[in-house]
Amino acid sequence: MVRGVPMEVSQAWMNQWRHALPSAIFTIEGDEGVTTDAGNDGIPDSGWTKKDIGAWLKAKGTSFSGYTTKGKLLGLVEQTLNPPAPEPVAEEPAVEEPVVEEPVVEEPAPVETEEVNTIELGDE
Repeated sequence: MVRGVPMEVSQAWMNQWRHALPSAIFTIEGDEGVTTDAGNDGIPDSGWTKKDIGAWLKAKGTSFSGYTTKGKLLGLVEQTLNPPAPEPVAEEPAVEEPVVEEPVVEEPAPVETEEVNTIELGDE
């Protein structure tokens, strides 16, 4: 390395030697960083790079545009994993129509009549 002369290296080389490049002496541009999965669960967290988080979101169908910070991307990850519950639809109370009762027709009680037995006697 020559001081003051830009040098292009691969990301793999950068990952291997990053610890030996103090930021007070070296200016590093375009470093993607190393993605580490803190939970080892495949879900983006603060150890992931912005590029990897963005790729994960796009694979899940979540879109974003423009300059987005890592914090905002992680917020989108949270929303993707836990979408907000849909707000319940307020139903209008049903208007109850008054119940019209039909009049009850009572049948007249049978009138008890005495049965008169007529006997014919043949005298007539």
